[in-house]
Amino acid sequence: MISRMPPSSRKTSPTARLPRIGLALGSGGARGWAHVGVLRRLSELGVPVSCVAGTSIGSIMGATFAAGRLDVLENLSHRLDWRRVAALFVEVNFPRAGLLTGKRIQQFLQEIVGVARIEDLPLPFATVAADLLSGEPVILRQGGVVEAIRASIAIPGIFVPALRDGRHLVDGGMINPVPVDVAELLGADLVIAVDVNLQSGRGQEPPPAVDAQPANRAVADAVDAIMAHAGQSAPRMQGAMADAMQRWFRRETPGLSIFDVLTRSVRIAENQITRSRLKLHPPALLIQPLVGDIETLEFHRSAQAIAAGRAATDAVADQIRALLER
Repeated sequence: MISRMPPSSRKTSPTARLPRIGLALGSGGARGWAHVGVLRRLSELGVPVSCVAGTSIGSIMGATFAAGRLDVLENLSHRLDWRRVAALFVEVNFPRAGLLTGKRIQQFLQEIVGVARIEDLPLPFATVAADLLSGEPVILRQGGVVEAIRASIAIPGIFVPALRDGRHLVDGGMINPVPVDVAELLGADLVIAVDVNLQSGRGQEPPPAVDAQPANRAVADAVDAIMAHAGQSAPRMQGAMADAMQRWFRRETPGLSIFDVLTRSVRIAENQITRSRLKLHPPALLIQPLVGDIETLEFHRSAQAIAAGRAATDAVADQIRALLER
């Protein structure tokens, strides 16, 4: 559900307009489930969102929110366990430029977002990728929604780079983890940024997970259909590589895997880049859920992350109200 502009009780001149509020949703892998908690609380608080920019996992959450399908994301979170996550990530092939092609995830995302083109989303939306060869940021605000998301989530070494207009695109978190400036480019006067890469969350007491029920039967049926499709699209896995990857998802393999090395290395870089860019492009309000103990591919820990997002938003509720009074 997208929060619309509430009627204002303030006296304004006929030519005055209320500031446009944009969202900048940051990268962070499975930590990005916290975005769902933030988005839900912002809607409940009546924040009128005019546009959304997202990077990596933030692009998935942002596009789904812009499509008005937050309920689908929220209810999907209750149905994900390690087996379903593994069905999306485990592939039995050996591409040269990455461990995964991302084809299963693309099919999965199309059913979640439910909109084919960025231009057809009810809210203006953009995502960020990085040109692997030139090192330049690439802002994607037109064309296929899923194709744009696929480029933005392409963690180097994990996913094969996405090809678009002759460019090899990888995870936008490598260059712009919390795209405040992109939200401004979309026309936002004030930007609420959500950073899920804050490392200080590690070791702190996480908020209790909320065991929410599906909002309605139609949403629950849609989520069940998505999960069934994910299971059907995963062929029978064979070979030592597939077995090793499944054992890693079950956390039965001691020590660090190649997934751990690649994803943790990316997170270290993204955290440093995030600190620098937030100083360069400070948002009107920064929300930082405490999800630093969640690993990049631990998508089954969605309940904890969503609860952290809600808690972090509640912690700045007074600032949000003050922002709406500007």
